[in-house]
Amino acid sequence: MGSAAILSVDSLVELVYVSSAVRLFSDMEIVGILTEARRNNARAGLTGMLLYRDGNFLQVLEGPEAAVRATFQKIERDQRHRGIFLMKNSLIAERSFSEWQMAFRDISGDQVKQIEGYSPFMELSFTADDFRSKPDFAVRMLLQFKDKLR
Repeated sequence: MGSAAILSVDSLVELVYVSSAVRLFSDMEIVGILTEARRNNARAGLTGMLLYRDGNFLQVLEGPEAAVRATFQKIERDQRHRGIFLMKNSLIAERSFSEWQMAFRDISGDQVKQIEGYSPFMELSFTADDFRSKPDFAVRMLLQFKDKLR
């Protein structure tokens, strides 16, 4: 029996995944994705953050287990990206991104070098094997961006 069977409908979970866009998105397309995500997440009681860099996404979703699962299933069917890799899916005691239905940062180009704690590791693609093998690093990076948005 998988760990999902242990979770109840009321369980609060955090899910982190990476994926690659099938093509680079324009700023307007990203705004459209965010508008839809924020509307859907508000309705489902979800919060989180989305990072976008050079055609790659890193996203954290948090909320009731059933809502996170349903949203992730919809994300998996979305034809605008591929190579979805689930990095983390675990119970949490409280939300880390409770203020946002979906915070967003585009960390393309030299902007990434201005982030406190920058290291060349940040230059890896979100889908790189080294990045995938360190899901806790992904969560710490998302939390750092959260603090910068306040």
